[in-house]
Amino acid sequence: MVEDFRNFREAARAGISAAGAEPVLVNEDFPSLSDSPRNACLDAVDTCDYFVAIVGQRGGWSTPSGRLVVEEEYDRARERRIPVLVFLQDVSRDADADRYASRLSDFVDGTFRRVFGTPEDLTREIERGLRHVLSSVPMSPVRKMLAPHLFAAPSPFPSTPTLRYALSPERHDEVVDPVTLESPAFLDRVYAVAHGSAVRLLSYRYSKKAVVKDRSLMIVQSDIGGRHGEGQPVRLEVSEDGGIVIDAGVTGRAPRSPGLGLANTMVVSLGDVEDVLATSFRFAAAFYDEIDRFKRHQRFLYNVGLSGLEYRALVRDPTPQPSYRMSMRNRGVVLTAFDEGRLVDRGTLVKPGSEIDRIVALLVRKAAD
Repeated sequence: MVEDFRNFREAARAGISAAGAEPVLVNEDFPSLSDSPRNACLDAVDTCDYFVAIVGQRGGWSTPSGRLVVEEEYDRARERRIPVLVFLQDVSRDADADRYASRLSDFVDGTFRRVFGTPEDLTREIERGLRHVLSSVPMSPVRKMLAPHLFAAPSPFPSTPTLRYALSPERHDEVVDPVTLESPAFLDRVYAVAHGSAVRLLSYRYSKKAVVKDRSLMIVQSDIGGRHGEGQPVRLEVSEDGGIVIDAGVTGRAPRSPGLGLANTMVVSLGDVEDVLATSFRFAAAFYDEIDRFKRHQRFLYNVGLSGLEYRALVRDPTPQPSYRMSMRNRGVVLTAFDEGRLVDRGTLVKPGSEIDRIVALLVRKAAD
């Protein structure tokens, strides 16, 4: 049946992609797996935000339960409360396909369906349907934080220039279930990632407080002086929907020349900003490698805000000077890198060099405006 329906399956893929979504087709996209075909198909349904049911001439294979393979997938989507979009081909159907189509489009218990004829019709109808439902998906709290005006929320470290890094997976999903979020085991996993030698967002040397609140795990590391992130004030928030928010102080991190004196309080080194950005990207990459090992989430939206700059200047290499010009243009202002969330993939999280360069260039420009 898959071979006979290949043109329509590719048409479905095209329609899903055209709507801005990511298609999941088991037969075409999955590698060889140790799981049974049944488990592979049902696991694929579990990873999806929407289930697209397409019925042609034939019902296809039946399972030991007596249901069609595609029917078991449909039932799984309903059990998981995954929204279903139904598309019926305008053809004569065999008995199995006709029964399945009737169930899908039942007036009371079914779904309002669209009819198609050609592969081109199917592409157009799927794109139309998905664009409609995607446009009505509510924004999660962390996605809302990607908007610049929401970076104006008070910094947890009001006396320190602070960089806020907010990231959310593009797909709206429950990444961490509520029971797991509150478990000591999950806190240990987050601690292990954040303290790891490849990340160093947190340091074992300094005290922390952890609490679960408003569907998020929040960890705050004490505001104690140190170098290269150790002991610097850090607030980490991880949400059920996979959102990450990191607030971190951006002073005294990168090595500085001796004898700077007043420069330590009059400027913010771009090296410190870059250090926090690199650490934040490393944490995001390592965190998703830990909790999303099958890589269901491939693309992310993120934004960055810098607060508490006040009279300080952003400089590349702080040097001793007899006097410094104080500017109050940034007093109480939060500088945001982007006007809206910027899209990146997992590869960028691992190698964020070009993103960091872009962020720094935009922050410097906005600080000077």
